[in-house]
Order: sequence, then structure tokens, then C-alpha cells
Amino acid sequence: MSPGLAAVRRDPWVRALLAAGGVLVLWFLLGLGSDAAQVRLFWSLLPVTDLLLWHASRRVTRMDLPADTRRFWRAVSRTSLLFVLGDASQTVVAWVRPGAAAAVPNALQAGAILVGVAYMVWIMLTHPGRLLTRAARLRFWLDAASVLVGVAVLAWLLLLPAQTGRPVGALVAQLLGTAIILVAGFAAVKLILSGNAPLTVAAAAPMLAAGVLQGAAGSLVSPGPAHLDVLLGAQFLSSVLLVLGPRLQEVCGPPVPAAQRRSKPYSLLPYTTLAGMFAGLPFVLSDGVGADTWILLGGLFVATVLAVSRQLLAFAENAVLVREIKGQEQRMSSLLAHSTDITSLVGVDGTLTYVSPATERLLGKEPALVLGTPVVAHIHPDDLGIFLPAMAQLRSAPDATVTYQVRYAHADGSWRWLDVVSRNLLHVPGVRAYVSNARDATQARLLQDELRHQATHDGLTGLANRALFDARLAAADSPGAVLLVDLDDFKLVNDTYGHHAGDAVLVAVAERLAAATPSPGLAARLGGDEFAVLLPDADGQAAAGTAARFLALMEAPVRVDGRLLPIRASVGFAEGPPGDPDGLLRRADAEMYRLKRMTRVS
Repeated sequence: MSPGLAAVRRDPWVRALLAAGGVLVLWFLLGLGSDAAQVRLFWSLLPVTDLLLWHASRRVTRMDLPADTRRFWRAVSRTSLLFVLGDASQTVVAWVRPGAAAAVPNALQAGAILVGVAYMVWIMLTHPGRLLTRAARLRFWLDAASVLVGVAVLAWLLLLPAQTGRPVGALVAQLLGTAIILVAGFAAVKLILSGNAPLTVAAAAPMLAAGVLQGAAGSLVSPGPAHLDVLLGAQFLSSVLLVLGPRLQEVCGPPVPAAQRRSKPYSLLPYTTLAGMFAGLPFVLSDGVGADTWILLGGLFVATVLAVSRQLLAFAENAVLVREIKGQEQRMSSLLAHSTDITSLVGVDGTLTYVSPATERLLGKEPALVLGTPVVAHIHPDDLGIFLPAMAQLRSAPDATVTYQVRYAHADGSWRWLDVVSRNLLHVPGVRAYVSNARDATQARLLQDELRHQATHDGLTGLANRALFDARLAAADSPGAVLLVDLDDFKLVNDTYGHHAGDAVLVAVAERLAAATPSPGLAARLGGDEFAVLLPDADGQAAAGTAARFLALMEAPVRVDGRLLPIRASVGFAEGPPGDPDGLLRRADAEMYRLKRMTRVS
């Protein structure tokens, strides 16, 4: 059960109205009491229901409503006061001249009802709708006219008497009933087609039913003693339903603002009206061709002309829309055809359902050959750790957006870095996909990688520099070892053969140190002729093995400008737990100088 329906069932007003109204309607329908007693009771109760209508409408106007909606409910409260005036006059007549004849409205009551009905028609005519364009307003009036023509014809055939000589009071009652039905029909059209109804469907339903019931009772049922019970019961029920409308409006809350309502692209009301009149044609023709037949045929002709005009208007609007859509498609195709970015659609199953022509320019692949393939098949395996979490985040919510950079395969076997922005539009009916825009970032990425490499590596030897070595050593989270390397008598090389020879020696030493360093060790040049090696998860034995391999490689002289230069190096190492990088370096440095001194002594 919805919260609104539950609130309606718990509301004491609604319970009281339905309970009291049901008892009194049964009283009238069962014909309990004399005709005079029934008429007096009916007309004594009717002004009370009118006052309840005024009170309920006033309560609605105190809600937080838009100005146009509040104007409608104020009009309902003012109209109810006119009903009070008219019905009170008829109450006096019922007590002065009781009997079935008192059920026929007097002139004051008829005038009050007509003024009230005319006032409500004016309010509904001037109530603003969500019809902003001239074409939308024209569609509304064509549909409304078609419906009202059908209602008028059916009211004539069903409600107005075919015979003459009926009492004037009965004719007045029937004319009033017909007018009320027409107003109810117009209100229904306004409610359905305008797009800005001043009341909810829950409130409108009993009020429209009240109008139809009131009109039908006043027109179909004779006010004579034979049908007095039906007339009074039906009219009192309509009064109760009329009061129920504003109360339901208050309980269910204000109507949804016009800006938030979903408008229907079409209306079946005109065609429903035509179907109703065509359905009545066999019954009219069964009594032969008469005035009723020509009235029905005339109504069918007018309603058909209105419906055809409405359809022609729709065709014209559709033609304009088709031209606009084709123009938009051409503009979009032109933009995509000349765009340097790749636009793609990926279905919920992860396959590509659309790629723009830029795919061939950036990746060397024809779009037709890419469609239907999994998007992951085009991404570098090492970048799936970036792509798959991004897709998981994208699937987490509608309209979710992610940005990532991954490598896509080129047709020539190389890889291209792409900056990708993806959005989840699976919930959009016309899309139903993940929409991505990708831009070539290969040159920018290569430049970025080069700058990053230059910032963390020695420009001469290509080894890691002091900054990267210190950062890796400080970030170590497990025991390891450090080697410190210092070239012996390197200054003599520079002084004797020049700095270019010294640079060649440094490059050769760096190559041998890198060759001796096992993975995942890091060889670095700390500055000048000082080098270092970081050995994660290594002990003293592993460090000693690395030092031995390096020193073995250093036994071969370095060729510089045709000369073979013998180069010697001192290596010190230390092992220890993480968390004390400075202490580890100091111990390795001390060990290196100890070995250097021992070499000089020997």
C-alpha cells in the first residue's frame, strides 16, 4: 500500500464523509420516510455540504502552493459560497412547499449554479498550462474541442429529452445537468492535456465523478415522485464526492510542479471520443433516420475534421523534427569525422558498439573491424590494473564519470597512450552504453616519462641518482643490504687523461655495476666516483656475492682512446632491518674505508 493511500484511509475527515454520506445515500435510495421528509432532509443537508466544500477548499489554499494552483482553489471556495446561497433558497422552498415538486430548482438556485459554473469555466480557461509554444497551444485546443464536441453530442442524445411538453422546471434541471457534465468534461480535458493541472488525480477523480453524476441525475431522472429517491440519492452522493476532492488534495499534498511533470507525446482523447460516437451510431439508426441521427453525424463530422487537423499538424511538426534531426546527425557526423579524439560506446557486456572515425587515424584500425570486440582486448596487459578498477567505479552508479590513462594497441604493433574520460549512460534509453572520449597522449606521456627519468637518474651513467636511491632506501619495509663503491685513484685518471676519459671510466664502471646487481636490486651513482647498490630482502652473504661479482668484472681494464686503463674499486657493505637508512649507510661507508685502508697497507 502506498503512503498516500494509507494516509487517506487513516484520515478522520475521509472516514466521516464516507460513513455519513453512505448512510444518507442509502436513506434516500431506500425511500425511507415520506416524500416531504426526504426533500426537507435533502435540502437541509445540501447547504451543509456546500459549507464543508468551502471549508475544505480554504484549507487547501493555506498549503504551500504555486500562485496559479492557489487561485484555482480560491475559486472553488468562492463557488461553494454561491452554491450555499442557491441551495439555501431551495431549502426554504422545501420547508414551505414540501413534496416532490420541491426537488425542481427555483430561479435563484438555477442562477447561482449557472454563475458558479461559468466562473469555474473561466478559471479553468485562464489557468496557465505548460504549453509554451504556439503549436502546443493549438494542439491543446484542437484536442479539447474534439472532446467537447463529442461530450455535447452524447449529452444531447442521452440526456436531453427527445419529446416536448415536459415541465419548465424539469427542462431547467436537465439543462443545468448538461452544463455540469460539459464542465466536467472540459475539466478532464484540461487536467489531462494542459500539463499543469491545479489538483492531483486523487482529488480530481471524485470531483469529476461528482460533476458527471450531478449532471446525469438532473437530466436523466424525472423529478416526479416515482424517481425521487434516485434523484435525491444521486445528487447527495455527488455533493459528498465534491467535498471529498479538496480533502484528498490536502491529505495527499500539493500536485507535482509543472516543471517536474512528464508530458505525454500524444493524446488518445480525441480518438476515444470518435470511437464513442461511432459506437452510438447503430443505436441511433435503429430507430430510423431522425434529428438525433443528423446531430450525431454532424458531431462525427466536426470531431473528425478536428482530429484530422490535429493529425496534419502532427505530421507537419514531425516533418520539421525529422529535418532538424537529420541536420543534427549531419553536424554530429561531421564533428566526429574530423575530430582528433576517439568517441566510443561500450555495451554492458564490455564490447565496443560504436567507435568514431578517429580510431583509424590514432590506432590505425578501421572502425568496422573494431565493433563487437571486447575493449580489454585493445588495452596493454600491464594497464588492466588501471582500467578494470576504473570500469568498476563506472558501473557503480548512473552518470558516474571516471578519468584514466592507459595504452591502446596500434595496428602496427606499437602502443599509444590515451587519456580517456568515460561516463555511465546505461540508464539513458537512446544510449544504453558507457560513453568514452579518448585523446592521444603518447607524446605527452613520453615527455613526462623522460622528465621523470631525468629527475631520478644520473645523466652520464643512466644509473639511479642519489635522490632515487635515498627514497628507495627510506621506503624499504623489509631487511636488506647496501653496498657502497668508491673508485681508487680516480683523480689520477682525470688529471692524466682528461675529464672525457674520466667520464668514459665512470660509464664503464656503471655498466659493470648494473651487470653485477641482481633483480630487484638498484644500482646508483651517488656523485663523483661514488656508487651504491640497494639489495632489498638480502643478507650479508648475498651482499658479499654481489660485491665479488662486481670486483671480478672490474679486473678487466677499461679501454679509453685506445688505451687500457686498469681501474680499482673499494666496496663496503652492511645489512640491517628497515627504519634506519642512515645507520645502514654509515656502516657500509665505514666498512668500505676499512677495506680501502687495508688495501693501501698491503
